[in-house]
Amino acid sequence: MSSWQADSLAAMTDALPGADIEPYGSVTDPALLDGWSDLDVVITSHAAFEVQEALQERLWAFQSTSDGDAQVVRAVLADGRRIDATIHGTPGTLPMPPADNQVRFDTALAAVRFGRGSHLMALHLTLGVIREALVHRMVAADRTVGTTHHRSETRYCADAPLALEALAEPLGPQTALDAYELYGAWRSATEPGYSADAVGLQAVIGLGRVS
Repeated sequence: MSSWQADSLAAMTDALPGADIEPYGSVTDPALLDGWSDLDVVITSHAAFEVQEALQERLWAFQSTSDGDAQVVRAVLADGRRIDATIHGTPGTLPMPPADNQVRFDTALAAVRFGRGSHLMALHLTLGVIREALVHRMVAADRTVGTTHHRSETRYCADAPLALEALAEPLGPQTALDAYELYGAWRSATEPGYSADAVGLQAVIGLGRVS
């Protein structure tokens, strides 16, 4: 088990003294671990707990699903760690997700896929983010001309090639970051209260490249 994964498991055990925590997946086989690996755990707890406190780091992005028997939380932490927890017993409590939670999660997963050379899946995820970025540019165009029906170009059409620049070769983890930064810039232009935060994605890429 790599250092951050062992440290995370120990920290979770300390934070949840009454829970049973078992790792599984690639973390149990050092031959399968690389810098892009996450930590998979099964948590059985009969007491309520805050997921963010248990992981001892800000949740930068996350997904949470439940099938009635278990809650599955896939977390991307601000320091770049990715932890997938299957929770039995009492579900973990999660904070309010960030405004761009799904985009953050998709770009983190895309960066990992790019890092491992799985470009088809990575590009599929990244194109979804680029599409959302273009939506915000179209909203800006709509507001400028006062209609959603455009028979001719607007000044924002000149920005369309920027989406292709974000996808320029060579494809890699930086592609995911470029897509997120483009999305953040264009969404900020249409939503004054929105602020992009790439710190978790940058940390995911950093962990992947140095390990």
